[in-house]
Amino acid sequence: MMRTRIDRRWWMLLAVCLAVLVLSLDFTVLNVALPSISSSLGAGTAELQWIVDAYSLAIAGAMLPSGAIADRIGRKKVMLAGLGLFFVASFAAALSETAGQLIAARAVLGVGSAIILPLTPALVVTTFSGRERTRAMAVFTAAVGAGMPLGPIVGGALLERYSWSSVFWINVPILTIAFAAGLLLIDETRSETPRRLDVVGSILAVVATVALVYGVIRGPGSGWSDGLTIALLIGAVLAIALFVAWERRVAHPLMQLRLFRRPQFTWNTVAIMIVAFALAGVIFVVPLYLQAVRGFDPLGTGLRIIPMMAGLLVSGALATSLDRRFGGKVIVITGLVVMGAGLLLLTRVDDASGYGWLAIGLAGCGFGVGAVMATSLEAAVGSVGDDEAGSGSAVVNTLRQVGSAVAVAAMGSVLSGVYQKDLDPALGGLPSAAADAAKESVFGAAAVAETLGPSGSALLRSAHLAYVDGMSMVMWCCFGLAVVGAALCLAFLPEREPLASVPPRADDESPVRTATRSNG
Repeated sequence: MMRTRIDRRWWMLLAVCLAVLVLSLDFTVLNVALPSISSSLGAGTAELQWIVDAYSLAIAGAMLPSGAIADRIGRKKVMLAGLGLFFVASFAAALSETAGQLIAARAVLGVGSAIILPLTPALVVTTFSGRERTRAMAVFTAAVGAGMPLGPIVGGALLERYSWSSVFWINVPILTIAFAAGLLLIDETRSETPRRLDVVGSILAVVATVALVYGVIRGPGSGWSDGLTIALLIGAVLAIALFVAWERRVAHPLMQLRLFRRPQFTWNTVAIMIVAFALAGVIFVVPLYLQAVRGFDPLGTGLRIIPMMAGLLVSGALATSLDRRFGGKVIVITGLVVMGAGLLLLTRVDDASGYGWLAIGLAGCGFGVGAVMATSLEAAVGSVGDDEAGSGSAVVNTLRQVGSAVAVAAMGSVLSGVYQKDLDPALGGLPSAAADAAKESVFGAAAVAETLGPSGSALLRSAHLAYVDGMSMVMWCCFGLAVVGAALCLAFLPEREPLASVPPRADDESPVRTATRSNG
């Protein structure tokens, strides 16, 4: 009987991992399908950008309120609602006949993702405890991290045989299994002392996160001095200030700011943001390098990113045994150092490098990211307590998502700046329209080079070198952030006892450890 109850919890974990894997896939699977979408739906550059950005904006805006709502009315109910919404939106996206319809469907997908993301680690934390919690969190983190590098692989394989809509149809069977498993296997949990929903705080949080994320997304394309970009960023700062002031005085705040007085929560969250930033930067520039500079197709590109996913899975699997021996602080710092070493190797990759250097660098990045995420996510959410697990997880995931969005915008700006500066000398004598097209992207330079005939090879070579220089600068920036993060965690992250020295709780074998439970 006891064995059956234990098995039930791990089946529940599988359902949670399936759900979060689909969400992680959707961050990157669409990128390889954009050319097909542009051709099929007649979408221009601005519409393609909105198809991508609508997802991130919706997630950033809806995540904090969804965690608080789940703590109040029940995490199982809210998670199933999020899965249902994601299911319906996947159908709508796959059946879209215009770019506008697809943008709307992507926004709804983002809302569904924002509902689910904060609840998945909260369910793990409230279901498991002690050593089993760390083991379960390692499995969960592997699912979170594997989805991003797996996206180009899945997208490339689907596009080899099917239309662009297949990147959304693939969600349907996985979500069906996840929903059924969640309905049968997840026990209802909620806060023991539910508070009234902070409506004003929710509105300010949505305004602040959407303005910030949209501002940093818009910056590289429109320019950081663009009036709307500046207005968005200033508006985000003001909304954040108002949000903090409101949360400090309201009786039932949306975000418990006192969480940041806990060093375990604060510095593990900082570590999570740093690895999310670096992972987003790598995923942003490396696939473009493989396609635009090395000439691989989408599937070939995805397959060459496998070492990052493998490193992530290995470190996630080792997290429990390492935590037992060394404790969380050592693992987090080591993970940041290993990630930094991988990034340092990636700074040496050029247009003629063999695949070996790239594979080792990606594996190092993946290993470091997996080690930090598995350890820090469990420590940060675990330090909050079961009663506010949904809200605490929402804070961590919101900051992680904002960090990823900032990374793509900031690293896109760095890449573009270096690329354009290095390419300028090769554009002399070209018509202004051709020069502008070549400066916009390395793909644009390739298109211009084709029109020049044999003389275009010099332009294409210059574009490749310029892109590699920009990619190298991105890796240096991420490396610097990893070093700063390791130093901060060394100085401020509290020691956490190795799990081998932590006795298991008396209720470690129970299916759910929570303040309030029902079969809901």
